[in-house]
Amino acid sequence: MAMDRDRIVDEALALLNEVGIDKLSTRKLAERLGVQQPALYWHFANKSALLDAVNSAMLTRYHTRRLPVAGEDWVNFTFANARSMRATLLAVRDGARLTAGTRPSVAEFADTERVLKLYVDAGFSPSEAFGVAIAVTRYVVGYVLEEQGERERDLLEDQANVLTDLTAEVAPFPVLAEALKSLVQVGTINTEAVFERGLRYMVDGMQASLRAKG
Repeated sequence: MAMDRDRIVDEALALLNEVGIDKLSTRKLAERLGVQQPALYWHFANKSALLDAVNSAMLTRYHTRRLPVAGEDWVNFTFANARSMRATLLAVRDGARLTAGTRPSVAEFADTERVLKLYVDAGFSPSEAFGVAIAVTRYVVGYVLEEQGERERDLLEDQANVLTDLTAEVAPFPVLAEALKSLVQVGTINTEAVFERGLRYMVDGMQASLRAKG
């Protein structure tokens, strides 16, 4: 039976959400599709190529702010882009690990060019613009890696008890205790607030760097 490439990717994304990236295999995907495993290799040379396609599909489906809108300045875009990417990675099981392990396709270079041009038009050099884009992307991916790792642990542990134990453990360290207290809301750590704070620090630094150029 001839297989449609888009259907393979859609089913792979669904399987990823069910079993996670460690248990996602071409064998399981072939069984899900009702075909022999070699049939997948007509479309994808190996699992890495399949994951590249799944990552691209995830970003296309969920990442709504990959590109700046008309008239948008670089600061607003940076915030919108980072928030959208975080939401995208959180929407898919192991989304951050998926993105971290894949490589962009040539088809995505035009979008990258548009983003870099926004930063260059604001005063960054091409290399600085690339550095800004990479820094923001890696901040988001790294942050969500931690979030999704914590989410997996939370399935096995009582979050309230973990926080109670942690609060007791940091009590002898007043600065650390106060910092933790400010981040805990309704029995859990406000990870969104932590993310926003880190993102703001990054953008503030970028703005300062741009101002220093004169």
